[in-house]
Amino acid sequence: MSVLKRFLPLILLIALSFWAIKPLLSPGFFPIHDDEQIARLYELTMAVNNGQIPPRWVADLGFGYGFPLFNFYPPLIYYLGYLFHLVGFSLIDSTKIVIGLGFILSAYFMFIWVKKHYGVSGGLAAATLYTYVPYHAVDLYVRGALSEFFSFVWIPAVFWAFDRCSEKKTVLSAVIAGVLLSFVVLTHNLVTIQFISFLAVYLLYLFYKERKSIKKVFLLFSLSGLTSLGMSAYFWLPAILEKKYTLVDKILLGELASYKLHFVCPWQFINSPWGYGGSIAGCVDGLSFQIGKVQIAVSILAIILIVFSVLFKRKLSFSIKLPFVVFFLFIFSLFMATSYSQLVWSIFQPLAYIQFPWRFLLFTAVFTSFLGGFVAAVLKRHLNKYLFLVVCTIFAVGLLYSVRFDFKPSSYLFVNDSYYISKQDLQWRVSRMSYEYVPKGVATKLSNIDTTVLDISEKDIPKKSYEVLKGEMNVNEVLNVPQYKKYIITVNKPGSIRINTYSFPGWVLIVDGVKVGYNDMNKLKLITFNLPVGNHNVEVLFENTLIRNAGNTITVLTLLFVLFIVLYYKVYKSKYLTNIKEKHEK
Repeated sequence: MSVLKRFLPLILLIALSFWAIKPLLSPGFFPIHDDEQIARLYELTMAVNNGQIPPRWVADLGFGYGFPLFNFYPPLIYYLGYLFHLVGFSLIDSTKIVIGLGFILSAYFMFIWVKKHYGVSGGLAAATLYTYVPYHAVDLYVRGALSEFFSFVWIPAVFWAFDRCSEKKTVLSAVIAGVLLSFVVLTHNLVTIQFISFLAVYLLYLFYKERKSIKKVFLLFSLSGLTSLGMSAYFWLPAILEKKYTLVDKILLGELASYKLHFVCPWQFINSPWGYGGSIAGCVDGLSFQIGKVQIAVSILAIILIVFSVLFKRKLSFSIKLPFVVFFLFIFSLFMATSYSQLVWSIFQPLAYIQFPWRFLLFTAVFTSFLGGFVAAVLKRHLNKYLFLVVCTIFAVGLLYSVRFDFKPSSYLFVNDSYYISKQDLQWRVSRMSYEYVPKGVATKLSNIDTTVLDISEKDIPKKSYEVLKGEMNVNEVLNVPQYKKYIITVNKPGSIRINTYSFPGWVLIVDGVKVGYNDMNKLKLITFNLPVGNHNVEVLFENTLIRNAGNTITVLTLLFVLFIVLYYKVYKSKYLTNIKEKHEK
């Protein structure tokens, strides 16, 4: 009975998530804006299976010339998908399992965060609101932005972990908070940029709450921060320091991706028609930016309860300090999504990488759900249980009715993996969707709508991994994997050969066991070199740079530290319990 009681909330959360997850049970997949998720999982699988750990360079994207996708794009959800694919699930099913986990885990972490403050009823109310916030559906069933979608999991998890750390004040709790914070970075680096300010305010609240032991809490929070930075260093260090070698700034900081074109008009928070289109300048977008009518209602009710408590000095059975802080964060997240915040965007330059101010709807979802948990807890304390159940039922029915058309795709594609991973699809259709991490120096041009695109046509896609440009050569391709290519080349007449791979820091050319230089001064910045007459062993290898090696080393050392702390506490706790038991028996 105790086991059932322990797992009952989780069972309820899975049941409550069913209507959000139900469309995933259909065969195949569905159309999304970022229709490159299966392709990315496939490319990561190919990289890892060929020994590239951690994966950085993918072979087929970038129009068949490859590019360092996972050197810059957070890989965590693809690691999860890889694990499911490794045990036998298809790429499509692995992706759908990750999505299902995203819904369940986001509900779970919201539940345990709010439960810590407002009990089981508050936690369940918050988790339900969080699951069925409209932007949750937009992220998945419209945009298909799986990394941002999975960020719904880690934001409440981090808040819960820092709550726990400030309360327990142990090194283990600080390390857990740091690990969860690193998952934010490894899931979506742009969400991390947004999250910093909200987390800073929340930590200030915790410092105030624990002001009697502020020094110890500060040291523990600092340890959490260092753990987070260390765990994710292998990713963020090269992502920041090597982005200057890519087209990312040119493509993401201007033109149609400029944040100035994508602010939300205030009334769109309340009434924004559901759609499967895109974001455009102005107030008539093709996708919805609604906060959620029920979410707005409970947030207004929360501030009414807070004001009522202050003005009439009436106790609500709970402190109003935390919900007041959360309500402030909710208002700030609304502010950041509108054009009223343009000065902030212009001053804090990294915000420009976010591209779409409406991405702050992720945080309105977090904070309105928390406020809903607060309201549910207050009502439970001040209403008899039958009236409370009636009120909860009305809100639940209203919530599900308000999103009845949201949590489903526009249509279904009854396809299998091969639909997404054919060479033609990867090297042309998918490659045209995202190429900002292609090396700087590759030729670009303006499209018919004056946006920057690569100066590549479908006929430019390489048929082989190499091409003899001049001379007479017999080329035997021994091995061709994403990070390593090996050839045995017989040269009858000296000339030049091109490896159909973009040049980028880390690529080295080895001819007959000796590292030699190569030329990339060509339209597509491809690795090109000359060979004299004779037989030659040629290797082209993607090595780690000094920056990547530094990041990898820091991450490995941090992982060892985390493992040591976990094992230490496990052994310490085991010995402590054994001593207590022995004393009790005596």
